[in-house]
Amino acid sequence: MNNELGERKKESYKIFDEIAGTYDLLNHTLSFGIDIYWRNKMLKHLPNKDSINALDLATGTGDVPLTLIKDPRVKKITGIDLSKGMVDLGIIKVKKKGLDKKINLMIGDGVTIPTGDNAFDLTTISFGIRNFSDPQKSLFDIHRVLKKDGRLMIMEFSIPENFLVRQVYFFYFRHLLPFVGNIISKHKDAYTYLNKSVEDFPYGENFLKLMNNAGFENLKMIPLTFGIATLYIGDKK
Repeated sequence: MNNELGERKKESYKIFDEIAGTYDLLNHTLSFGIDIYWRNKMLKHLPNKDSINALDLATGTGDVPLTLIKDPRVKKITGIDLSKGMVDLGIIKVKKKGLDKKINLMIGDGVTIPTGDNAFDLTTISFGIRNFSDPQKSLFDIHRVLKKDGRLMIMEFSIPENFLVRQVYFFYFRHLLPFVGNIISKHKDAYTYLNKSVEDFPYGENFLKLMNNAGFENLKMIPLTFGIATLYIGDKK
């Protein structure tokens, strides 16, 4: 990780505060709605438990909790994010759906998680860990807060292996997405930062090594849409 990008990651929540108002619109538009399909994939890999208490890190405006709660086994979800602007919008979305008794969104750090040990059956992160200042430290802390037989699911952008897909991907991420995203969000370089953070992220086997270092077992990674994104899964035994 270059030093400049590392410093920006420490305060990336400020960028999300500034683009919160257009975040959901741009998220769905720039991904052509695929982000909704990707999040629904998580429902197929929930831990084999009758009652699930979940934690969603970098929860943003609450899209992952609102997806997870569709499964009746998921009884309660805590979502935390450092961006007050994003969390405030998420709280409104949750209340509109009448789910505020089951979903609690709050300000919190995904690297140093403000909860006790062995508290959750499931922890999720969707397109957020690449913005963490210390992903490895976060993984250790996630392992701490998960119960025995708890599961971690992380969805993150990755770089496709297919040469042609990769070339289209790079053109879109390096040029088209930043251009459109920065204009609509009215932020000078929020979506330029997005691209840089994606290419800097240790995806694939390298990320599985970080999960293994933190003590996770039964590791697997599931490529999504030609490898544009990957779902990483690990269990605490």
